[in-house]
Amino acid sequence: MEGAVATPFSGTTTVLGLGLALNLIGLGLLFWLSVALAVYAFPFFVAVSAASMALDHGGGISAALTVAIVSAALTLAIAQFAHSMTRLSTVRGVIGAVFAIPAGIAGFHVTLALSQISVSSPFWCEAFACVGAIFIAGKAWMHITSLSGQVASRPGRPILPQPALTDAAPEE
Repeated sequence: MEGAVATPFSGTTTVLGLGLALNLIGLGLLFWLSVALAVYAFPFFVAVSAASMALDHGGGISAALTVAIVSAALTLAIAQFAHSMTRLSTVRGVIGAVFAIPAGIAGFHVTLALSQISVSSPFWCEAFACVGAIFIAGKAWMHITSLSGQVASRPGRPILPQPALTDAAPEE
């Protein structure tokens, strides 16, 4: 056609490239969101169980929602408090595992679903899912330990700067 102007953003190739780029961005954001939310898999499980129990015992939707929010918040707060105040490494390990194992299971299934979108080999889908589960469980472990902060090293005591010890002899 005469007089037709070609723009750099027209044509099949440009549309396919833009679609591929936006698809990769969307998958990346979905994976980031799943990693960020997998940390809260255990409190979410507690919240769903509590809401289900409230509904089974005659509570309404608003009561079940309130019970779910309160139970999830209490679960997270109690676990973080217990993790930060205990001195026993076995107890701290158990509390960390209670959060990391459900997060790893959730991470496995999310990574498996995302890898099945683009990878055709079942072996590689499972391999990517195992690696994703390890990373997400590690993220949950780091999250529960990082929220404990420095209090974990000295539970029950305020963290105050200590005076420096010097080798200088006292003046006479």
